[in-house]
Order: sequence, then C-alpha cells, then structure tokens
Amino acid sequence: MTRRVASAARRRSLRVAPAARSLVALAMVGILASGCLSLDEPSPSRSPSLPPLVSLPPPSAVPTEPTRDPGALVVAVPTYPEGLLPPAADESSSLLLSLLYDPLYRLDEHLVPRPRLAASLPKVSADGLTWTIDLVPGGARFTDGARVTAGDVVASLKIAHSPTCSLGRELCATALDIIDSVEVVGDHKVQVTLTRPYAPFLAEVLAQLPILDEAATRSGAALLVRRASGTPPDAPDKLVTSVYRAVGADACLVEQPPDGCDLSDHTPELERMLTRAGLGLPTRDRFTNDTGQVDEAAYANELLDRVAALGQVLSRTGTDRLAAALPLLDLTDRPLGSGPYRVTSLHPGESVELEAVPDHLPQPAGIPRISLQVIADPALATTRLLSGDVDWVVRTDPDQATAIDAATGVTAGVRPLPAQWTIVFNTRDGRLYSDARVRRAFSMCVDRAGLIAGVGGADVLEASTPVAAGSWAMAPVSSAARDVAGADALLDAAGWVAGPDGIRSRKGERLSSSISIRASQTELLAFTHSVATQLQDCGIELQVQDLDLTGDSLFEQLRWPNDFDTLLTMRALGDDPDPDVEAFEGNHATSADQEVDANPGGYRSADADELIRQARETTDQAARADLYARLQVVLDREVPAWPIWYDTEWSAISERVRGPEGPIDPTKPRYAWDVGGWRLASP
Repeated sequence: MTRRVASAARRRSLRVAPAARSLVALAMVGILASGCLSLDEPSPSRSPSLPPLVSLPPPSAVPTEPTRDPGALVVAVPTYPEGLLPPAADESSSLLLSLLYDPLYRLDEHLVPRPRLAASLPKVSADGLTWTIDLVPGGARFTDGARVTAGDVVASLKIAHSPTCSLGRELCATALDIIDSVEVVGDHKVQVTLTRPYAPFLAEVLAQLPILDEAATRSGAALLVRRASGTPPDAPDKLVTSVYRAVGADACLVEQPPDGCDLSDHTPELERMLTRAGLGLPTRDRFTNDTGQVDEAAYANELLDRVAALGQVLSRTGTDRLAAALPLLDLTDRPLGSGPYRVTSLHPGESVELEAVPDHLPQPAGIPRISLQVIADPALATTRLLSGDVDWVVRTDPDQATAIDAATGVTAGVRPLPAQWTIVFNTRDGRLYSDARVRRAFSMCVDRAGLIAGVGGADVLEASTPVAAGSWAMAPVSSAARDVAGADALLDAAGWVAGPDGIRSRKGERLSSSISIRASQTELLAFTHSVATQLQDCGIELQVQDLDLTGDSLFEQLRWPNDFDTLLTMRALGDDPDPDVEAFEGNHATSADQEVDANPGGYRSADADELIRQARETTDQAARADLYARLQVVLDREVPAWPIWYDTEWSAISERVRGPEGPIDPTKPRYAWDVGGWRLASP
C-alpha cells in the first residue's frame, strides 16, 4: 500500500482482527465474565510441555517433484494450507482440517447431518431448548491416544461460546448467541441448553465445531502465560489501540500521509511485543503477493492479530483464555484433534504428509496415507494426474477437462459451489417491482434454462431455489417454458401499457431498470444482455451497465435506502437453509434502523415469515423439508428474487479412488464430505 492512497481506501484495506479479538483492538471493553473452566488449577497435561511456538512453514514458489507412493492417495492442491486449526482460509486448508478433526456430526453430500463422534442425532426436548447428545460407544480417541470424553466436548462447545473464540466468525457468533449452557450429564453424554429453539444449531455448530483435546489446549495456554510472564497484561491491548489510532488519525487524511499512517510502519514494535513474550514470528514469505514481493501491510496485519490474541490470553481467564490461546499454539507436533488422519511431516510450500490414525472411531480410514502436494498450475496438475503421479486434482479448469475426458481411468467434473448469482427485486411500495405480477412477468418472459445453456455450457449450473445445490431442504424446480403471452397478460392487468418504443409505462413511469456487471464477467454479461433482449418482447427494459472498479455503487444499493429496482448480486449460501431464506424474512429487511441486512429488497410476506419461523424452530428434518417446500411455492408465486446460476468449480480424480458406492463423482456438490471413508482400488 503506497502513501498516496487516500485514508478511506486505507481503512477499507486494513483487515480487522477476528471479531473476538477486535473487541480489545477497537473498543477496549471491560473484561467479560469467564466461562466455567479455569486455569487457576490446570488439569495435568498429558505431556510435560509443548514444542516452541512457531508458525507453519511458508509456501514456496516451485514444488519439488514428488516421489510416488503407490499406497497413498496423492492430492494436488492449489495452495499450501495456511494453518492447522479452523477457520479454513482456502480449499487446501479445508481439506486438511477435515482430515485432522472430527465434529460431532458431518454433513453429507446433501447437507444431511451424519453422526461422527456422536452416536446418534440429538434428542431434543419438546420446547426445543434442551439437546442431549450421546457419544460414540467405547469412546473415540485423539491422535495422541487419549480418549475423547464428554468433558472434551463440553470444553470445545464452551470455547465456541466464548467471546474470544477464533474458530470462524459464523461458528463463533452463532454459538455465542444461541448456547445458554452446556454440561456433562454422563460418561458419554452431553447436554446443551439453547437460548431459544433453533434447528440450524445442528448444522451450523454441532457439525462445524472441531472437538479439541481439552488437556492439550490447557497445557498450551498455560505455557503461553508462563513464557509471557514478563509482559504486562495490558501491554498488548495498549499497543493494538495505539496502532489503530495512528493509522486512523486525521493527520493521515492527506495526499502524502506522514510516518505512522500505514500499518506496516508499526511492524517493528509489533514484532518486539511478540518476541519479548516468547512467541515466534510469522514467516514473511507467507505474505508474498502475485508480483513476488512481500505484502508488508498483510504481514503487519498478521502481527496485529497475534498481539491482539496475546492481549486476550494475558487478560482473560478460564474458557476465554483457552479460546484466545488457540491461534497462538503450534500444532505441528502436538495436535488437538481426533480426525481420521494425523500429520507426519510438513514440507514448506510443497506438501503435507498424513497417515491414518489406527483404530479410529467410528471407523478407521480406508486409505493408509495421504499426500497433499501443492501444484498451483492446473495444466501441470492434469499432466501428473494423467501420468498416474497424482490421484486427485482438487481444483482444475475447463481447459483441462477435455484432455481428462479423452483419457481412460480418470474423471473430470464441474460442481456447484455454495454461491449463487441472483437478481433481487426491490419490492417496497413505490418501486417498479412492488407488484408481484410485474415480478412474475419478468421471470415468465425469460427462457432462463435456454439462455444459460447457450452462454455457459457445462461451466454454468442453473439455480432454481434459494438454497445450496443438492440440499435436502428444496428439490430443484423445473424451469417453466417461456410464456410471453402470459407475461403480457399480467402486465396488462397491472396497468402497464406499451409505449411507442415498445417499453411499457404507467402513470408516466417507464418499466425500466438497470443492473451492473463487471466487463470481466463475460458469461454473466452475455447472459444478462440476452435476458434484456428477451424482456423487450414483454415491454420490459433492463439496462446492463458496467460496474465501477471499486464496487462502491453495488455496496450503496445493498445499504439502506436501497436505491435500486433490480439488483444483480452474489449470495453466499449456508450449510443450513435458514440463513439462505433470511433473504425473504420481513425482520431482515433493511431500514433506517437496520441499514445492512439479508433482505435488501424489503420483501415482506406473512406467509413466508411463518413458514421460515416454523422451520427454524422444528428439529424434525422431514417436517422442515415440508415447510421449505411450501415456502418455495410462496416464493415461486411472489418472485422476490430470481435466481440465475451457481458458481462452479472443476475437479478431476482417478477411478482407482473409490467411495462406498464406487468411483468418486466430482460433479456432486459435496463429493469430498468424507474422505476418511474412501479407499484405493487394488492395482
């Protein structure tokens, strides 16, 4: 970041520390009440100490040619995993973490929860508040051989519930909001009390939270405190606050800001704070950008995060201290998880080697060894797949799919990601699309499936529901045939009359709106131009405009007062359907008091609200699926938004890799949900 960048841009680029730590960095709030766990008299550690606290090795520009192990699953990943603890920053990290940790439940290819460390689905009380979870009979084990106990599960849930939780923003926020208490109620049984009935708790927390080794976590936190004994408890927070004040000072609002206005100006003092506390520094090579230069601002931001976490460790006690300590622990030689695999070696920037954990419960892994090898170039990864040196390419591109399809013994496929392009209508009174008849006419006038097939081919997968592809909650809706006559009838009934140029108007207002797209999004641009052409047949004008480079105009439309009629936006989709359908819930409509929320179009429907509420409070999956099917009927009738397609990603895999039902199908949305259950076919 240069000094000539305006302060507003600088503040946008300054990545704020995770929510739990930013409380100290930005607000310096008072100490919150600690959890039930305490470090005053820590439990005995299963080993006397942890290894030196250091970072993961940095990535390297050129991978070393691997030596093929015929008994291992060799996986080409696009990047070197960033860490050994959630949250996952990329797909390489996501895959690695799924192998190292077990949650209580795993979500299968249809997002259905399957028991993992739990013996069965939770038993939920009639009021929906008390969830009782039985653990696997006989007890699973952590990587070091210690048994996973109900106490470990309780400790992990309390860490997720802590305001200093760093295991992922959404996971931590949900746990903090929804968990009232958690306790051991038997040798293999845990009871969780919620603040309100909330069915998504199963998918959003219980199926996401890694169950951690409590004793090892306590041991690590205690070692951190001992090493930092010479650091005043309030010193890290004071430094973080001073840095934020310096980079946000009014003196920085000039063309050439003085020293101290860039975050990287504070690197030396942040490094001194960490080294004096006995903490290792992150390797600068981890922050190399596309030009091969170290991103000094990103490196400084990582230092700031660590100093903020150190402040939490020194100033908190009990569970809050344990939660704050997690991102500072070195886990290379002292893992915390109970997953089907453990790390045997790390080769900086090149590979991560894993082996199956013996006698893993509920079942041992089917493949004895896995090698994650960093191959960023899809063409090189494809070459190694075709030569038999690689079994699975996690991410490739469509250019490689042709070569893979022409070969025998390997399969390439494109799958939908949990991200959906959608046109949102502003349904508020006085807007062009306040009348549901006009919104239905828009959707009826367009051959969505035909246009998608014409511009996207195999790369683009149509979306017809507001939830993730393949979800148990809603079956895909077959696109109706284009019906210009039906659309015209609806518009006539709504009082819209065609003008001399064919575009309809009513009371002097043209039925004309716009959407903005970046020119680089060629497929989406071609699709929307085709949509605009078809809409003209019904007297609807849709102008396709260039999106400004900053995207500020789009952000302003998403924010109250939401000055748009049609808005093209990308929606990130959840593992549970509830956060997806919040986009149609009245209490999530933006307003003067709620400037940004899930429902920028302001759609309100008593029927939709009631169905969403019931589905949120009902834990029976069949009942929830019925409620969501009824909600889909309402949304099809009222069309508050018009989904277009899912973002996609290509993968390729050898047919010697098998799942319980045979060769792996990379076209399924969550085909890799349980790699521990895979095996390699005999040569």
